[in-house]
Amino acid sequence: MNALFRWICCTLLFALPLSGMAEPSPGYAKRFPAQWLERDGGINLASICYNYPQQSYMYRLCRQEAGKTLETRCQRYQAVLQHNPDNAHYRKLAAKYCSAARDYGPIAAQERRQEE
Repeated sequence: MNALFRWICCTLLFALPLSGMAEPSPGYAKRFPAQWLERDGGINLASICYNYPQQSYMYRLCRQEAGKTLETRCQRYQAVLQHNPDNAHYRKLAAKYCSAARDYGPIAAQERRQEE
């Protein structure tokens, strides 16, 4: 049983991409969602992906995907507002995600440059 377990672990280890520049699979955001903390109705950008260790490969991929997630949610809530512009709930959500997407873009770009 131990030999089988070691074989499986080693097989999985070698199956992982060795390059830090590997592209995440399309379903990555669903399997490893970004989490963040909020304060006063806004997203704390420094806390994005706090659910992964900062030096890990998963953290780097999460940070890349987080920008897409924020932008997608921004677009979603803006579209809802076009059909129902008086809804305060969706106005708050749109403001939260759109400001986070706008402010997070330069942070993510700077992180990518530092990795290179």
